[in-house]
Amino acid sequence: MAHSSGSFNRRAFLRCGVSAGIVTGFPVILPASVLGAQAPSKKLALGVIGCGRIAHAYNVPSCLRNGGRDYCDFIALSDVDLARLRSLKGRLAGKKMQGRDLVADARCHQDYRKLLADPAIDGVLIATPDFWHAQIAVEACLAGKDVFLQKPMALTVGEGRAIVNAAKKCGRILRTGTQQRTEENFIHAVECVREGRIGKVVRVEVGVPDDPQEYNLPLEEPVPADFDWNMWQGAAPAAPYAQIRSHQRGRDGKVNFTRPGWMTIQSYTMGMVANWGAHHMDTAIRGLGEELGGPATVEGTCEYPKRRLWDVHGDCDITWTYPSGATINMASTRKYPCGVRFVGEKGDWVFCGFAGKQTKSDPVGVSTSKLAGMPIAANRKGILEDPVSKPLLRPMEHNREWVEEMRTRGPLAMPLEEAQRTSVACVLGYTALKLGRKLKWDAKAERFIEDEEANKTLFREERDGFGVRRYLKELA
Repeated sequence: MAHSSGSFNRRAFLRCGVSAGIVTGFPVILPASVLGAQAPSKKLALGVIGCGRIAHAYNVPSCLRNGGRDYCDFIALSDVDLARLRSLKGRLAGKKMQGRDLVADARCHQDYRKLLADPAIDGVLIATPDFWHAQIAVEACLAGKDVFLQKPMALTVGEGRAIVNAAKKCGRILRTGTQQRTEENFIHAVECVREGRIGKVVRVEVGVPDDPQEYNLPLEEPVPADFDWNMWQGAAPAAPYAQIRSHQRGRDGKVNFTRPGWMTIQSYTMGMVANWGAHHMDTAIRGLGEELGGPATVEGTCEYPKRRLWDVHGDCDITWTYPSGATINMASTRKYPCGVRFVGEKGDWVFCGFAGKQTKSDPVGVSTSKLAGMPIAANRKGILEDPVSKPLLRPMEHNREWVEEMRTRGPLAMPLEEAQRTSVACVLGYTALKLGRKLKWDAKAERFIEDEEANKTLFREERDGFGVRRYLKELA
């Protein structure tokens, strides 16, 4: 049965604190955040909202690795697709995960709001489709929960600002899923660039991969009995149910975690500009020292695949120009290897990326054509080898670091305002593609300059009963 978000009683949440509208049936457990560091059990109680492939394969296991099991337990799950919820519940009970079943049936919810209303939960890991990120993150903060939020943080500038304001107002730890902040090759590349080892940076080249081919599946299907299709659609326009529009379901009780169809549909995502772009743009912006700044202009072109439901961009070429004159140019891996290359005014460069592994026998200086096989490289010796004078924070594994930030209340490897700047950059690139013209940006005001059509994109249309606009006044 579909659940109407319009029936959500906002008084169910005691703003920025433990839920006042407690759903019955929960064991009486006070969260560690209420009891303090000297609580009888210092373990953090966590919940997952969105039990798909990323939660299964990466986010949840990453929280528990490297001693994470000593500090947190996953005790609650929510997903509109109950098959995926049941799959993660079973996996968490396995020896390689928590080793025991800590997720009671009373804490398994098709409606995520019941999970947020549970007073025992300290933090929630949000791994839903992109278009749901903002609403759940804001409501989680207002319910007094710390948040791990998968990238991209938001689909609009206004949604991102609402998330940041909610986390600040409620004193919540909010971590976004840009894991290059915790990976050594990206950190060290940024350190070397910021120390001036390639001189003044004039250009940053960002390579992002393409999305896969569209699946040959029906355009409309009956809604499965254990799938809340109305809730899945959230603030997006109502549409017929189909696996090609959401995600493949699998057969014979086995879930399917192939790349979901929603990642190619503009109602739900911004495509690779914000998918891989959220990772690489953060590294590029950080290397330029623009974490709290923004571009002056952005422009770009793209191709749109002629497929049945696929209407998000295909091959793209986008340029952000910063007040310093430096540019970031993003394009597909047909133009650049997957990663980030900083280029200095005299031609020196540093590259960092994901493709391949570097060995001790690899030369430091390599030709551009060989960059795709190395996670970090430079054009000459001395750029990477010498110790840096101002090292950056060396966090733990990405999701494990979120657990540590919850325990210690900081410092954040990805501060909120920096997360917003990365999100905004991706949104601006996507908007330039959509409008097909050069856009001027006021980073301080977070508005386009003398362009009302562009400013209309600062928020998106929201289906009745969904979205973040209803929270804006209290978050201002």
